[in-house]
Amino acid sequence: MIALKSKIEGKTVIYGNALKLFKEAGMDIGGGWEYDHGMFDTILYQRKETTIYLRVPFQVLEGELDSPRTVIRFQTPFVIKHVMNIGLDEEDSAAMTVAGLEQFQAPQDPDAPIDRQHEFALDAQTKLDEITEDVMFASI
Repeated sequence: MIALKSKIEGKTVIYGNALKLFKEAGMDIGGGWEYDHGMFDTILYQRKETTIYLRVPFQVLEGELDSPRTVIRFQTPFVIKHVMNIGLDEEDSAAMTVAGLEQFQAPQDPDAPIDRQHEFALDAQTKLDEITEDVMFASI
């Protein structure tokens, strides 16, 4: 994982406004959100089983994440590498798979070492800088 320095960290915004700005920049809410926290993310690099993400986590201060009026505060953005588990899942349940309830396997390594760290950090910083000024303007 590579932590990134950004002016976005600590900024408080309305979730609906942030969601619009992040979507316009090609980022979306990550799948692991809860009502009290979440993160915007985008893929920086993907090849075979390796995916490198830029993630911008946030905490909910007021409301719940399913409401566009929710108030959120950004935390430290970071770059992370996932190595997916290709092949059969030994713990997979045939009944769950047939029922369509077991769609995804856990990553083989959810925080793998990142080669070319400087390159990916620069790519992530560029992407983050694209949206930071808009988010700063929308801060409350």
